[in-house]
Amino acid sequence: MIDYHLHTPLCRHALGAPADYLEAARRKGLLEIGFADHYPLGLLGVKPAAEVTMSPAELPGYIREIRALAASEKEIAVKLGAEVDYIPGKEKVLTGLLARDPFDFVIGSLHFIDDWDFTHPLHAWRYEDRPLEQIYERYFELLWQACACGLFDIIGHIDVIKKFGHRLPDRAMEPYWKETARVLKENGLCFELNSSGKAAPAGEFYPGRRLLELCFREKVPVTLGSDAHGPEQVGRYFDGALALLQEIGYRELAVFTNRQRKFISLHDHRQ
Repeated sequence: MIDYHLHTPLCRHALGAPADYLEAARRKGLLEIGFADHYPLGLLGVKPAAEVTMSPAELPGYIREIRALAASEKEIAVKLGAEVDYIPGKEKVLTGLLARDPFDFVIGSLHFIDDWDFTHPLHAWRYEDRPLEQIYERYFELLWQACACGLFDIIGHIDVIKKFGHRLPDRAMEPYWKETARVLKENGLCFELNSSGKAAPAGEFYPGRRLLELCFREKVPVTLGSDAHGPEQVGRYFDGALALLQEIGYRELAVFTNRQRKFISLHDHRQ
């Protein structure tokens, strides 16, 4: 089994050294892990209200540490990734930046709608600032742009807009789900089943069952990540995640090396 979404303390909101996450993965019997810490927003000229990514000066050290960990580990494959915020208008500069570093995979995620970090608990009150329909419309507009920009291998926590439990009715969501599955397919992307939503007010995985069903119907590949911000969160809720994927019909998980995608069986694990 794999966990392709692990953070480090460099993002300012995680605890535990990378080696601690590796040991947690060993205890869980994982085959492969991927570190995907938050790529420096400073390199994109963005300074959010709260520090939520590593600094530009810390990126080379992050790359060295994860590659050294991978080179020293004989049992578990350790992959170097990054979780990169999609910021409209920064596509050209990000293209050059990502080309210079040896990532195995890049997760594209949304945390910001304009200047609002809508995933940050301190800013959750802003969901009350405007109609929820407008928030969702803007979120999915940005999500589809992120899918089409050609910079990412995986789209992360794809419906994280529901994190704090602010939801539209299912009938209103259906067009968003269908278009999202279509756009993922059209752009040859993979998405993650991110298990961290189970611990959030949303109380369910990112994405929920309906979008998973539509992605399977469109033959969009899936990978698996815990979004761990501490070693104890590695592989969290994976039994339920795997059962759900199998129930829907998935039989493989996507894995990456040098930004090239392969597949492993959903049930591959170490004894």
